Amino acid sequence: MSKTLPLVTLALLTACARTGPLPSPGPFSRLHASPEEAVQAYFQASDTGSSRLLRSALHPDVLMHWVDGADGSLRTRTQLEWWQLLDADAPQPATTRGMTVLDREGPFALMEAVSHWPDHAFDDLLLVVETPVGWRIVGKVFQRLAPGEAATASPSARQEIRAVLDAKSEAHALYSHALLHQSHTPDCLYYRVNVEGVPFAWGTLSEAAARYAANAEAGIQDRESPWNVLKVEVRGNVAAAKLEVRVGGVRFIDHLLLVRTGGQWRISAAAWGNPLPPT
Repeated sequence: MSKTLPLVTLALLTACARTGPLPSPGPFSRLHASPEEAVQAYFQASDTGSSRLLRSALHPDVLMHWVDGADGSLRTRTQLEWWQLLDADAPQPATTRGMTVLDREGPFALMEAVSHWPDHAFDDLLLVVETPVGWRIVGKVFQRLAPGEAATASPSARQEIRAVLDAKSEAHALYSHALLHQSHTPDCLYYRVNVEGVPFAWGTLSEAAARYAANAEAGIQDRESPWNVLKVEVRGNVAAAKLEVRVGGVRFIDHLLLVRTGGQWRISAAAWGNPLPPT
């Protein structure tokens, strides 16, 4: 079946309708010239208790996800909630911090940020993208660790994650909103870069599901665009992955974050798009 790029990208899981003007970036616009600078600002925000610094480092719609170790329940915190906590509590600077670039291609980066305090540590997996106001964190999941503990995963974790990534790919092939529901958390946000002339946009899973449903009702499928899994990183009950797909001769990549909740892995945040600059 022949199709144009606009038709396919309209129905892609990550197609998002929210492309209006971005709010004013404020005094921190263009300060973060690299993903490392954005993560460093995130570190400084925590160490100094500054919600102002945090707003420069993270997109305001980012949802922080983690899993409660006691019952495996998914926990979520909005940026607004996080700002209030930072401003209300006395700063507790970390004793050590470190960051690693797990993957970087064009305007996309997948980062690991590890922070230690005397009684605990955090292992963060972060999605960072280049936006019109500079590099910003657009996704965060983390694992809380005891002193000296490592973020180990079960032997079956990679296989289970591959099954979820296969479900995401199958959801696109069939334009199945049911498979989207099974493979993602309900509040998953998809950020996109360099798609159909739009430098930066984002949208909810429900918005994408509505487009999938419309295509499915019209009898449209896409078996001609196979997905490849390029990377999977597991840190306890959180993980990250990189995928690629070619649509109409154009290569797109996905950076995904996943959480294991209720015994099942699910995609909780994503950044996708064309890694090459627009021509």
